[in-house]
Amino acid sequence: MAWTAFALVDCAAAPEREGELRHYTQQDALLHRSLFTGQPESDLVQASPWLIELPWGAIQRPVHHWLTCLGRQSSGVTILASATAFDPLFQHLQTKLDISLPDGSLALMRYYDPRAFLRYCDVLTPRQQLDLLGPVLEWQVTLNSQDWTLVRADLERPGACDADTQR
Repeated sequence: MAWTAFALVDCAAAPEREGELRHYTQQDALLHRSLFTGQPESDLVQASPWLIELPWGAIQRPVHHWLTCLGRQSSGVTILASATAFDPLFQHLQTKLDISLPDGSLALMRYYDPRAFLRYCDVLTPRQQLDLLGPVLEWQVTLNSQDWTLVRADLERPGACDADTQR
């Protein structure tokens, strides 16, 4: 199965991050888009999460070095592997931005913030994690040079979702 690597970058983590993102994506002509595009939060583009399609090949591009630097920081970075194209993945991630609260109101689910994603993994059931992953095969968070990876195949193993009844 062929797959593509994507980065999910939370620009709210640092004021300079959106400018850096635009620099590196334009330098390598990478497909990228703010997840807030067309959303009520669209005026917050400088602090929005961005999906970036990463280049193929063994040659490390400047964007790879930048993402490695982000992974060394406490705010981190997320790398996704998916067998789907940019647009369907983007659409899936956009559908997961809002979460319904018990009172019926909506709140922003900051799954794109690597720090928040790790907390979500502690409270979401395996079925909920699969729903969040959607077409993502692997979701890797790097914070302070440490990696955590959520793998779709692990959640799809027989018995993995049985843990739902234990939560």
